Amino acid sequence: MQSWQAQQSTEATIVEISAELQRQQRSLWRHRLRQVQAYCIDLLLLTLMLLMVEFLFVAFSGRRGPTGLLVTPEEILDLLHYGWAVSGGAFLALLWHLGSNALGTSPGRALVLGVPEREGHPPWTHTLRGWFIALMVQLTVFTGWLITEVQLVTFLTQFSKASDIVRGLLHPSSSVLHQGLVLLVQTIFLAFMATAFAIPVAFCLSFLAARNLTRDTFLLRTAYTVVRAGMNFTRAVEPLVWALIFISWVGIGPFAGVLALWVHSIAALVKLYSEQIENIDHGPVDAITATGASHLQVLRYGVVPQVIPPFLSFTIYRWDINVRMSTIIGFVGGGGIGYILKPRVDLGQWGEVGTLVLLIAATVWCMDILSAKIRERIV
Repeated sequence: MQSWQAQQSTEATIVEISAELQRQQRSLWRHRLRQVQAYCIDLLLLTLMLLMVEFLFVAFSGRRGPTGLLVTPEEILDLLHYGWAVSGGAFLALLWHLGSNALGTSPGRALVLGVPEREGHPPWTHTLRGWFIALMVQLTVFTGWLITEVQLVTFLTQFSKASDIVRGLLHPSSSVLHQGLVLLVQTIFLAFMATAFAIPVAFCLSFLAARNLTRDTFLLRTAYTVVRAGMNFTRAVEPLVWALIFISWVGIGPFAGVLALWVHSIAALVKLYSEQIENIDHGPVDAITATGASHLQVLRYGVVPQVIPPFLSFTIYRWDINVRMSTIIGFVGGGGIGYILKPRVDLGQWGEVGTLVLLIAATVWCMDILSAKIRERIV
């Protein structure tokens, strides 16, 4: 009997040691993965810094193109040595990581792994990381100024060229008022239908896109990655592009606009919903799980009651956004008031444009007040 108990105790000890070794191995791999992530962030930042320095150097060097004129920002971007910048960034990032004891923690390591306690909390002016970030901010501002060709003098001195347009907008024409009101109603319902269709799809996908609910199994982690990647791609494509796709699919009209806003609304709502799920109180979830409830029951009674009010608030806010977006969707034939706004802009009929703009502004203003009141009552 004692021999059997000793054998059982030995087996239990071996199992515990094996489990501990597996945990340590997983922890080591996670630490190495975070180190790789930190290095990649530093590589990206240093590469961008080198490219911006080269861009500014070429821009202020007075270099001229084949036509004899100063090179434009687009031409400078074609002239940059991207390969050398990546190589230099990789070398500098490696050097910073190897010399972190003397140079201090790099931005990537500080972001992913945190700042070691030995460095304390000195002011940013006493660290290389702080000066690097300050330099990056300045380089980004200067580079952005040149790439976007900001011309403050022209902006401040050439207003007279736009005076005719402003004068027309301030003197709206009533000839388009009736048609504008009809299409304004269509615009509101276009946005409403797109939001309504997006709610059930976004609600279901948001649980798969929440990190705190998809860590238990490999299948759930895979679903999280797929849903997140898919929604990020969908959200990255502008509604205007989706409208062009659906116009070629179902034809010109408000239904194409509904589909375009529907797709984009799903991606946007999944992001908002999932982030709210990730911020829930896990006390009720743990309590319900301890009773032996199934995964669906945990979601039904532990998660859903906590997220319904913010979900409603996000949905109303999304409808407000869709009303604004539907105006632009109409520019490419997606229905709504934008459908008659674009040709009048092209023809320079600024009085009629002013009428339509006032209708849109009044609608957006009323929607903003209404949605704010509803969100205030819900939340």
